[in-house]
Amino acid sequence: MTRPSLRPVVFLDRDGTLNPDRPGWYLTKPSEMRVYRKAAPALRLLRAAGFRLVVVSNQSGLGRGYLTPATLGRIHARLRRQLAAGGARLDGIYFCPHRPERRCGCRKPKALLARRAARELDLSLARAAVIGDKRADLGLARALGVPGVLVLTGHGRHERPHCAPFKPAAVRRDVLAAARWIIKNL
Repeated sequence: MTRPSLRPVVFLDRDGTLNPDRPGWYLTKPSEMRVYRKAAPALRLLRAAGFRLVVVSNQSGLGRGYLTPATLGRIHARLRRQLAAGGARLDGIYFCPHRPERRCGCRKPKALLARRAARELDLSLARAAVIGDKRADLGLARALGVPGVLVLTGHGRHERPHCAPFKPAAVRRDVLAAARWIIKNL
């Protein structure tokens, strides 16, 4: 039996890219999850262009004891429901639960979670991209050898000056503009 061809993928950051984020704040309650208005349309465009959609997120709130794995599961379920209400869906959500000082192998900008997703979901890194609002997201793109698009939502405006060493392929105002850039350029 032949293996199905690998599918292109966009790896998406969660906080600040799909939903609001602000410095020093951790999303710890499912009721606090609100996706950006342009998130579902962006994901629909990417899906229509043939991309699989995978969230890769650092969630150190778990390691800090701010929330439990069960609560994070409910937050992700609410994220999926809100996206589905807009006609969009994710193929997977992968997250690092560790604090930054732990220096684990799964925390962005390291690529362990994205590579695991690619392996588990039969995704092609030859036609992949990363969208995010932080330097760590662009570091993930560099580690994977794929284009990284910095969005100016969430922490993006503040992080932009610090991202120059990572050479974002594009800087866009939000996830919808990033999706359009990826479809046009990938």
